[in-house]
Order: sequence, then C-alpha cells, then structure tokens
Amino acid sequence: MKAAVYKRQNELAVIEVPEPKAGPGEVVLKVHDCGICGSDLHAVQYGLGMPPDSVMGHEFCGEIVELGPQVSGYAIGERVTSLPGIGCNTCEQCLAGHRMHCENIRGLGLGQLPGAYAEYVMCGAQSLFKLPANVSSQLGALVEPLSVGLHGVNRSGLGPGASCVVMGAGPIGLSTLLWCKAKGATTVIVSELAPGRIELAHRLGATEVINPSAKDPAGRMREITGRGPDLVFECIGVKSTLESAIQMVSTLGRVVVLGVCMEPDQITPVRCIFKEVSLNFVLGYNDVEFQETIDALAAGKIDPRPMVTDVINVDQVPAMFQALRKPASRAKVIVEFPH
Repeated sequence: MKAAVYKRQNELAVIEVPEPKAGPGEVVLKVHDCGICGSDLHAVQYGLGMPPDSVMGHEFCGEIVELGPQVSGYAIGERVTSLPGIGCNTCEQCLAGHRMHCENIRGLGLGQLPGAYAEYVMCGAQSLFKLPANVSSQLGALVEPLSVGLHGVNRSGLGPGASCVVMGAGPIGLSTLLWCKAKGATTVIVSELAPGRIELAHRLGATEVINPSAKDPAGRMREITGRGPDLVFECIGVKSTLESAIQMVSTLGRVVVLGVCMEPDQITPVRCIFKEVSLNFVLGYNDVEFQETIDALAAGKIDPRPMVTDVINVDQVPAMFQALRKPASRAKVIVEFPH
C-alpha cells in the first residue's frame, strides 16, 4: 500500500509499505481521512528519534476491514475514529480512562506503530470510537485535535461568563476557541498575526481577533469587559509566548499551555507570584473527552468545518509539510483517501 513516511530530519517520502494485519485485540481500518498535526511538523523538523520509513499520521477516521481475535462489539464496514495509541489496559492511567498517559502506550504515527498517512492502519479495538452517520469522515479526522482543545478548556475551569484570550489561530487555537464558546465564555479574543487565520477565527465565533503586533489583546479585553482576561490559552508553542501569556492574564487568572514549545524557554516567576497566576500544562485528552467531542459534532454543538482549509492526497504530503513551515492562511490540512 502507499504511505507517507519519515525518512530523515526535514524529509518525507511516499513509498510502498506492507498492509497491516490485525492481531489479538486489534483491527485494521481502511483510512478515509487523516489530519496533519503540528506535532507531526515538529517530529519531522526535530526527528524525535523516529526511525526511517516510519508511517506518520495520528488524527484519523476510517472503516473497519479486518477484526483480529478477541475483538467484540465491532463489525466490518463500521466507521470509527481512534485514540492514536494502544494502551496496556491494565495500568492505573488506563483503568482511570486516561489512556494517553498509559505507562506502556504504543503510539501510532510517531515512530512506535505505523500511522494513518496510509491506505490502511492497524489500531487497538479498545481505542476505537464509533461515528454516528451524521458525522462525516472529515469531521471524524478532526475528533482528535478538537479533543485537545476540549481538554485544555476543561482543565482551565472555564465557567459561564468567562473572558478568555486564545493565543494563536492554528488548529488547536481554533479548537480551543470553539470549546470556549460552547462552554459558556462570553468574550473570547483571539490573538493572531496571519490574515488568513484571522478570518478563520472570525468565522468560528471569536468576539474579536487582534494582531498582537498592532494592539495588546489584554488591553482590548479591558476595553470590552472592564477587566483583563480570566484565562489565557497559549496555543502557539514558540519561545517567549508563555511569558506573554503570563503578562496578559489577570490577577488570580490562569494560563493554560496547549502549544508545544520544543526549545528551552524562560519566564519571570515573580510576575506569576504578584498576580497569583496558575499555570496548567496539558497533554491530549481522556476517553470521556473523546466521546464528548463526537457527541458535540453529532448534535451540532460545535461546527469546526471552516478549520479545514486544504484536502490533499497522500502523494502531496511531503510538499504540504514544506508549505506548512509558514502556514499563512492554512489551518487544518486533511489527507484524504478514496472511499
């Protein structure tokens, strides 16, 4: 089968690889759609120990084409999405529903197990989530990044009437914006430099979108609400953005860090102390949040479709990774396979 694989730092290729087989407790999916994630871009840029010819891709949806032994509750032809890893199902984290923190997790698409930039992918049956008929396969591929945003919002303690600044209007920032609105925030200012992404944030319901090189988002929040932001979601993940988030948040406010900064950074702790700022660093999501995202999509509680700016085929993946180094107007790029 055809797959997009990591070759070496800053290089991908499309090659033929063997089709996966389902072992005990496993299924094989025919991939319909798979999103390109910022973590994928980081992995290719930094290597992260991935061996050559690792099949990438971990935000996916597909239909079951093979059931391994000891799999029940699923049928050939069902459309599903999946957590991007296979947990041991016996450790404390798995038993608590925090499968992405499994002590023995085998991740899909980042070097351990083959991912879904391929015509077929193997995954664990206990990681699967069925998709309702009214949730398209493209939306199914958005469940994973949307769940990241939901997890960040849940960890923030956001309540009705909250005022928030979301730093960055990439896929995770836009997902966070959607959930802030869905969970009752009344004022959500998005801070973003790229004109195309500014427009996307407007379409997805931001109260206002501020170019931080021209105006201070926290100052604008004070003009609108009479106070600074209760919450700041850092969804950029580059050096110095965490310090900027701390500067913006109000006294007794909370900064939630969803952006993945890959290099050492520094903050000024005394600034946090004087304002009693709470810092939350978040990773992934839990099983309940994955299902909540699917339910919200099915009910129309959130509509992330404007996030999808490009739909490409697997042969275009290497070139798209190069283009996404400077994303400009792009947000979520979907790799689609015939289905």
